[in-house]
Amino acid sequence: MFSFLYNKLYKKIIIVLLALFILLPYTDEVPYPLILDVPKSDEIKITEEWKNLKYPCFKVETLSGNWLSDYSRYFSISDYENFRLNPGLYFGEEIKDFKEKKVLIGYGEEMYSLIQPIDRCVKQEIQRQDTHESKFYILGEVKPNICQLHAPHIQSKCQSSYVVQSCSFSKTGSMTGINPCTIGIFGMFDLKEVGLSIVPLKYFQFFENENDAFNYVWFEEKFS
Repeated sequence: MFSFLYNKLYKKIIIVLLALFILLPYTDEVPYPLILDVPKSDEIKITEEWKNLKYPCFKVETLSGNWLSDYSRYFSISDYENFRLNPGLYFGEEIKDFKEKKVLIGYGEEMYSLIQPIDRCVKQEIQRQDTHESKFYILGEVKPNICQLHAPHIQSKCQSSYVVQSCSFSKTGSMTGINPCTIGIFGMFDLKEVGLSIVPLKYFQFFENENDAFNYVWFEEKFS
């Protein structure tokens, strides 16, 4: 009896899935894509400003998280878990000073900021080049209005935005964390204090791959 009900339910599921695939091409508005293609590299329109950027322009959370957590404490950010995934929401609110701040006080005292002025980051030396290979990849474009939604208080217009993957791989084969790459939405803003800068808006480090990031962007474009 159980086997009969199981087979009947299984057949119904298969029929529903087949119907979805058949009807999708004839549907004007799809509630959510079953399969969303990631843009190919030659399909991405990259502006000249972004073509000249370097790895240090894209700040992401390190494996230890020490720099980012100290940075959040400097601005008395209470909801750290939300901040580490959605930093764009805090610029212009809790974070009103976009210049570098001193972090890790007592442990090296380094200057740090999520916001990276372009005139500085393109000249900045990439750290640990002897042990790590650091790269970034522009995966696809994000519409300026979606960029602006992720930095609603920054008081500056988003000029352009992309989904970017920032990676740091060990040359020796040693462990660099579960996932050495972080995917995020980054925007370019002309900020009063620091000039034209790259601003991290949202991180996707808990997502498996770029498909999830583009599903998120697709959903924001359709329903925001």
